[in-house]
Amino acid sequence: MENLKVALMFLIFVAVNLPTGGNAAHSCPRGFELHGRKCYIALDLKASWPVAKEYCTIIGGKLAAIANAQEQAIIAKIVSKMNGKSTNPYYWLDGSDILVEGEWRWMGDRGNSVPFTYTNWHTGEPNLPDESCLEVRYEWQSKWNNAHCWIDKSFICEARAIATEGEIEDDILQEP
Repeated sequence: MENLKVALMFLIFVAVNLPTGGNAAHSCPRGFELHGRKCYIALDLKASWPVAKEYCTIIGGKLAAIANAQEQAIIAKIVSKMNGKSTNPYYWLDGSDILVEGEWRWMGDRGNSVPFTYTNWHTGEPNLPDESCLEVRYEWQSKWNNAHCWIDKSFICEARAIATEGEIEDDILQEP
């Protein structure tokens, strides 16, 4: 059974990572939507936070992180668009305070976590110390909530937009 899961994840990875969509300057992995220089996909699959994080990696991205109000607006638009299509109005993002209670960080990939510089917590959140993973909630206008990491929820992945030949030099020069 485990081999079947691995094979299925590999096939999904191959299918999703064929570039499609986008504009003349940038494109996204298959299934992702282009927003600026990032690509996003909301998945109605249900998974715990660690499994969602791994799934995003397998399809060529990572759980979405929000650095500013503009990115928050993009996530809110994606969540709103999913309303009615999703059986779960809660979406995992990449935030967690699992390393140090109360210190919320974008966990990133390869162990390079960074502290939040922007937040959009719902009133009274984060509220419970044993809820260490970040979700956005549709009914809270995509405000943030801390939740138990083991609960299965939908999730949002992001990937960096793929530059076309004419834009590669600009991307290299603008890389932080």
